[in-house]
Amino acid sequence: MYKKILLILTIFIWICSCVEPYDLNVKSNLRLLTVEATLTDSSEEQVVSITESVSLSRNVASIPILKATVELEVNGTTKIPFTEQGLGKYALPKSFQAKAGNTYKLLFTKADGTKYESGIDKMFSVPEIIKVHDKFVFNGIEKNFGYEHANYIYLDTKDPADEKNSYVWSWKLWERQNICFTCEGGRYFDTPRPAGCKIERGYEGVTYDYYCDGNCWEMFFSKELNVFTDIYTNGNLIANRLIAKIPFYNSSGALIEIKQQSVSPSAYQYLKLLAEQVQNNGSLVDTPPAALIGNIHNINNPKEIVAGFFMVTSERYVKYWIDRKDPIAQKLTPTGLREHSIREEPMGDIPGRPPLTPCILSPTRTPFKPKGWID
Repeated sequence: MYKKILLILTIFIWICSCVEPYDLNVKSNLRLLTVEATLTDSSEEQVVSITESVSLSRNVASIPILKATVELEVNGTTKIPFTEQGLGKYALPKSFQAKAGNTYKLLFTKADGTKYESGIDKMFSVPEIIKVHDKFVFNGIEKNFGYEHANYIYLDTKDPADEKNSYVWSWKLWERQNICFTCEGGRYFDTPRPAGCKIERGYEGVTYDYYCDGNCWEMFFSKELNVFTDIYTNGNLIANRLIAKIPFYNSSGALIEIKQQSVSPSAYQYLKLLAEQVQNNGSLVDTPPAALIGNIHNINNPKEIVAGFFMVTSERYVKYWIDRKDPIAQKLTPTGLREHSIREEPMGDIPGRPPLTPCILSPTRTPFKPKGWID
């Protein structure tokens, strides 16, 4: 049971990177220290998250670890302190930038004096992405009891010959969104505030979709771990690496951003095991073949299991426009961004109905045009 919960927590740390409560189909009462700690060579602020995941019945919630002393050890000598930001988040100085060739270790002490440290992780350089291309595949994604048409996205990159390299690929997708609110059992009202869907008598079982008042884009993120080692391709071209299968959501085209990361051999082994257990082992509640133990441990109590893995990674990004000319030429119908066809509120005698609705900025939606978008 403990291994099941550790595996599921690890999945959410890496794929979702969230601290929201989420539902598990297990019953237990456990407390597990959870660390999200991936440092990169990007110019963005480097932040780690330290929380305690508490399992109560079927729910898991994350409680932030406050007032911890957190440090980063560089090359076994220099120590750089983190600054607490609240909610269990700790940030390095904004001037900090990880460098290829350096080694790093995470150290932290909780307010009660309990000390933890990670293993040493080395940053490896990552090559540029040479080329991205796509191929339209009829019925390319199996879904439920049917199939979806999809664009398969591939890339080429040149593996360096002078060192052993391991890679992780992920992606972010922007799609034009026309519907900003869907109301079930009622309608959308601007007033009284707060605006939103209002449950109404007589609308039981009724669903209405409301168009956006202005530009809006939906954002999707990769959910599978795509890992690779150059053991058989060292120094050669990594060609036609499949990165994503993007459903034919819209005929207007879409924008995808691909991230290519280098990881250390130990991080690769950890992520490979995670990918095998998550993506090839059936459901999340199946008994995992091996415990997913990260590289963070309690200095004085090595038996304590800590969820998460401290790693440093170099990153390269590239954006690619998916034009969807092939499905348009074949006169295929897009699936849309929702599980049902658009259901508009009928127009009546009341002015302003049905109303247009705002595109509310969120982790999965934005009213701001993404850089690289083609109208």
